[in-house]
Amino acid sequence: MPVIYVLDVPEFMPVVEAARGKPECQITHSDKGYWRVESASEIVLNRREMGLKPAVWYGSFTGGLDGEITEFGREEVRVIGTNRPL
Repeated sequence: MPVIYVLDVPEFMPVVEAARGKPECQITHSDKGYWRVESASEIVLNRREMGLKPAVWYGSFTGGLDGEITEFGREEVRVIGTNRPL
């Protein structure tokens, strides 16, 4: 189950809003300054659909993640869960 932690700043809100539009994603807010985007399947995000400039796009994971990035290109990112024990 992949989880993306998105910093709670205006620049990254398009990531949260895009995830809200995906029925497979669950969004929760933390009082520690981030949003948690979680999915039972892979999470796929598209930079152009979110309207992010490249600098913000490449900083999308500064909040951290639980999972693996299987694709991170100029326009699209795919994050999958891992089965590794913590």
